Amino acid sequence: MKEQKHNNHTQGQEGSRALDHLLDACRFQPVDNTRIKSLVHEKIRKEKLARKRRLRNICVASLSAAACIALVWFAGAGGFTAPSPDLSEASVSELAHAGYNEVIVPTGQRREITLPDGSHLIANAHSRVLYPEQFKGDERHIFVFGEVFLEVAKDRRHPFVVESKGFDVRVLGTTFNIRNSSDSTASVVLVEGSVEIDTENDRSVRLRPNDMAELLNGDVTSLTRIDPDDYTSWTKGLLHLTGMPLSELTRNLGDYYGIEIRCHSSLADTRVYGKLDLHKDIDTVIESIREIVPMKITRSGNIITLKP
Repeated sequence: MKEQKHNNHTQGQEGSRALDHLLDACRFQPVDNTRIKSLVHEKIRKEKLARKRRLRNICVASLSAAACIALVWFAGAGGFTAPSPDLSEASVSELAHAGYNEVIVPTGQRREITLPDGSHLIANAHSRVLYPEQFKGDERHIFVFGEVFLEVAKDRRHPFVVESKGFDVRVLGTTFNIRNSSDSTASVVLVEGSVEIDTENDRSVRLRPNDMAELLNGDVTSLTRIDPDDYTSWTKGLLHLTGMPLSELTRNLGDYYGIEIRCHSSLADTRVYGKLDLHKDIDTVIESIREIVPMKITRSGNIITLKP
């Protein structure tokens, strides 16, 4: 009987110690806010990386193994680049076999495209657009380089993603203008709706209507309020000028008409105001500028020179 009491007492002590240990574990512990923030940021970073890995793992199943593509990026006006091989290397027949359409807009022209989801796209001269015959998967992806104006059909279950050099633009349904150039500069102008710009360095910037984000080498350098009409008038064959430096204007016109326009350094910072009709030939357009900015115009073959 004494031995049984001793065992019961020992078991009671062990049970008491176990209960105390459990209560200690349940007692309130100080919250480590720094650690929580670190864990949250790490989770967000991993989610972004996972999303980018999913994009990079998109492979066109219809292409042969040698033409399978993990990701498509633009590398300047030279075209698409990606892990070998890339879409710029794929032949027209391979692209067609893979279910992709490619549009390259010639000098001095614009091209209107209706995408498979009903979205409307206008591509400016010297622009390149690649899009599938049918959108598949959770997101709608297109690839562009140059300048395009987009009216995206709303579909909240399938976000629309425009991939370009060094950054992506993600939308659900909106109207915006995107422009990028071979000098690694780019801009996104939001007309209505909402878009988010994701850069290669994992920075995200959300735009509101009448916002313009400017980028350099894939990084957002400025965010300003503007009048979208000044940046989308090209879709109607017009160019609004509200103080654009002559050097920038001549560069844009050179890109559009496929001609080299050299602007003398003393004229480079001259601000130009007014409207230009892009339906007219380049010589007529340059003459229109001379009515605003006194200058001498010379032309030799495919080179136009502007001097004081």
